[in-house]
Amino acid sequence: MPANCAPDALKGGVMWGWVKDCFANYAVFNGRAGRPEYWWFYLFTFLGSFVTYIIGRRAPVIGDSFQGLFWLATVLPSLAVTSRRLHDTDHSFWWVLSPMLVMIPLVALAVANRTGLKAGPAIGAFAIIGVFAMLGFTIWVLVLLCLKGDAGPNRYGDPAPVSPAVRD
Repeated sequence: MPANCAPDALKGGVMWGWVKDCFANYAVFNGRAGRPEYWWFYLFTFLGSFVTYIIGRRAPVIGDSFQGLFWLATVLPSLAVTSRRLHDTDHSFWWVLSPMLVMIPLVALAVANRTGLKAGPAIGAFAIIGVFAMLGFTIWVLVLLCLKGDAGPNRYGDPAPVSPAVRD
């Protein structure tokens, strides 16, 4: 097992360094982020969301407040680190929006169908194609997030840092 995946990484070493780095670069959408920076922050947000969800199930008023505050505290750094992660593979942040762009015609179809506009079986076929396109784009973005970054400089800057808090 690689050293950065050892259980000691959760005790305050690797994981918290990357989390602090993401919060230090709260709204920095330029530059590059390596896989460790992105995935450690993703794990942090997943665990934090899970904990606030459990609190919300036990104490709804307090839990909902915690969930809202946690979301507000992590949404911008999550978008920023995602942007930097895609830049590390020489891709634009706009790829994150690609699954959502497929939803626009699907929502338009749903609204048209609710207002009484009948288009027959074409709506169903178009909806199925749209759902598969959205799924395909989502998988593509996940692949981009998992790819190894470019070894040298690319159009988004120098290579991503290999350890937390090592930025130019």
